[in-house]
Amino acid sequence: MKYLYWFVVAPLMILAVLFAISNRGPVELELIPLPGSVTVPVFILALGVLAVGFFSGGFISWINAGKTRSRARVAERKARDEEREIADLKHKLEQAETTKTPSAKPRAMIAADQK
Repeated sequence: MKYLYWFVVAPLMILAVLFAISNRGPVELELIPLPGSVTVPVFILALGVLAVGFFSGGFISWINAGKTRSRARVAERKARDEEREIADLKHKLEQAETTKTPSAKPRAMIAADQK
């Protein structure tokens, strides 16, 4: 699995470095509602847009997975409660078995004075 990760990530890293080297030219960034402008290299602008998209997608996925995480927490809590109840019942069973009085020997129904 580690090799597969590096097989995918290494070429992407190389492409990002090549992109940054070949796009060092300045571009003027002007945000419409804000006054003024900023001059930044093209690669910083492009990689910044990619980073914002990546993190916003991760955040949206995390929000959407909230229901699944909630169900998992409820199931885990229920399993812990059931395990606790099973342990309590086993303890009660052991106590009942140890305090059980031995049964008395059966007595004869014949009177002792019969001759």
